[in-house]
Amino acid sequence: MGFGGNNKASGPIGIAVSAGEVRLAQRLLSGQTIFEREALPQGINPTSADFHTQCSRAIATAIRRGAFVGKPTVSALPTEMLRYKTLRMPPMPPEDLAQAIAWEAGERFQFDDHYMLQHHLAGTVMQGNEQRQEVILLAAEKSAMHDHASAIKRAGLMPTVIDATGAALVRLLFKGDGSMLIVHTEGGYAQVVAARDGRVIFDKPIDRSADKSTLDHAALGRELSLCLRYLSVTFGLHVPDQVWLCGDNTSPQTISAISKSISTPVLTVGDAPAIQRLLEAKPDAADWSVALGLAMRDHQSASQRGAA
Repeated sequence: MGFGGNNKASGPIGIAVSAGEVRLAQRLLSGQTIFEREALPQGINPTSADFHTQCSRAIATAIRRGAFVGKPTVSALPTEMLRYKTLRMPPMPPEDLAQAIAWEAGERFQFDDHYMLQHHLAGTVMQGNEQRQEVILLAAEKSAMHDHASAIKRAGLMPTVIDATGAALVRLLFKGDGSMLIVHTEGGYAQVVAARDGRVIFDKPIDRSADKSTLDHAALGRELSLCLRYLSVTFGLHVPDQVWLCGDNTSPQTISAISKSISTPVLTVGDAPAIQRLLEAKPDAADWSVALGLAMRDHQSASQRGAA
């Protein structure tokens, strides 16, 4: 979802907004990577009336503290503000697909003119004897998008793209070819993303635990098993080449919950030397995965393309 604007002096500032804080990352031409984080006031969450006001203040504070260059940003909405759906569309020219997706989204999911849509083409699948295009659909209320962009503007920055978390994670972690599965944790949420040859083919948030703050490992294991079954049946992806865990919970318990569902060894950001160099060996490196993935998007071409 693009807004325009560019800056050749550096990459864009990646802004990851969660329920508890904002995280900013930027790669400079010198090779240095800048990181800043600022906590939101206790009790503030995406459903709070002043959530975006508090985010703007937090972003402005982080900007004043850090040596960031330029104003263009690539950001992502909190998971709570997005709705994820899957569509299967008949083959059609690209110029007709977006309109068809919008119509289907309105008819099936009641995503009317109050919503902004973004989609990923996951690939070709078989439905019975017919070919279909699997589409991952993300929807957010236009008012939330406007408030998010306005919060960034009030902090003195320029929102060029609002990106998808799953795309940012794949951008950060994917190298070469093959398949990967990513589990990203944030408080009581987990997000499962699968990619093949750099293309996102699956993206699903797993509901937060009962107390809304801690990860339910048993539920994560069950949901992950269902996700893997879907990937196997739909895309023939039986065992991913790589499995990554990132976010705010990379504990042995979380790794164990994932390992019970899949035989591929679970990697964390600490297992990727190239990423570690970018993160400058920060002890909380996994927390920066989304912000850094957002910062790695080419904001000049992104502003021309719009949605991922």
